[in-house]
Amino acid sequence: MKKSWVYEELYKSRNFAAGFKWGFIPGTLVSGITSIFTRGKEPFTLSKHKKGFRDCDATLPAAQAKPIEYPKPDGVLSFDLLTNLQRSGTNHEEDQEPHLRIKPDLKRYPEGESLKVYAGPEQRFCPAKVYEYHENKLVINAQNCLHCKACSIKTPGQFIKWTVPEGSGGPAYSNM
Repeated sequence: MKKSWVYEELYKSRNFAAGFKWGFIPGTLVSGITSIFTRGKEPFTLSKHKKGFRDCDATLPAAQAKPIEYPKPDGVLSFDLLTNLQRSGTNHEEDQEPHLRIKPDLKRYPEGESLKVYAGPEQRFCPAKVYEYHENKLVINAQNCLHCKACSIKTPGQFIKWTVPEGSGGPAYSNM
């Protein structure tokens, strides 16, 4: 990776967004300097977060968050989740082990911490409705998975173990 053009391009812009942690004006100055003048040659790398910070640590408890009301899909420019899922061509072998599991040491986490404190955010951020709570019990519909891995990164406590499915299961994006 470090020898590819992708690394070179990403390295040049590594400090662009991190300056905004100090506010709009300092962020604009830092991003302007790093993108126009130094072009990635600055002798430092700014970090947006402390070392060891995980994305799931940024999830707020439900009591501290304002619910977002999204407009209903119009069927022309926007569609419901299951329609989009069907268009992705997602397919998984029926007889294989599920590739999404709750980590054994965190079995009580979904119904406990995630649902009670965070209102089960995995059922909202998953783009394919893989996670649903029925009668306060987490149901995992692994056959819908689009392999975005958001669940293993963003779920509070990172209680989901995502493994690569057997065979060629997953989305079949024909235009890629």
